[in-house]
Amino acid sequence: MRLFSLFFLLPGTFLLLSACNKTESDLRADSFPDELVSKGREVYLIHCAACHGPNGEGQNPAAPLRRDETGRYPAPPHNENGHTWHHDDDLLIRIITEGGMGDTKNFYEMPAFGDKLGNEDIQAIITFIKTLWSDEQRESQRKVTEAARSQQP
Repeated sequence: MRLFSLFFLLPGTFLLLSACNKTESDLRADSFPDELVSKGREVYLIHCAACHGPNGEGQNPAAPLRRDETGRYPAPPHNENGHTWHHDDDLLIRIITEGGMGDTKNFYEMPAFGDKLGNEDIQAIITFIKTLWSDEQRESQRKVTEAARSQQP
C-alpha cells in the first residue's frame, strides 16, 4: 500500500495542486490563448475603443486626471498607465455588464453592455486588457481578484 501511495497518489496530488495555482509564466501577456486575446481585441475595438482608445490609452492620455470643459474626467486608460488593474475581475465584469457606477456630475456615464455582449465576449475583453499591463500589474490584479473572491459567501 505504501508503494501505491508513493507512486500514484503523491504525484497525482502534486499535479492537482499545481494545476490550481497560477504560476508567474501563466500571467505573462504571451501566456493568454491567442484566440481569446484576438477576440478580446476585436470586441474591444468595436465597443470600447471609442472612449478608452484602441490601445487602452484612454480619452486623454496626456492628462487622464484632468477634467475637460464640462468639468468631467475623461474615460480612463486601461493600459498600464491606468488603474483598471487595481480592480478585481468580478468588478470589471460588473462595470462592463451594468455600466459605470460613477457620479455623472464628475464622470461620463459608461453605458451598460450586458444586453450587447455575452459572457465570453466580456471575458475576452478583460483578457485583452490584461495584455496591456505589465507582468507585475497582472500579478497584483490576480491577488486582488483572489482576495475579493475569498470574501464572497
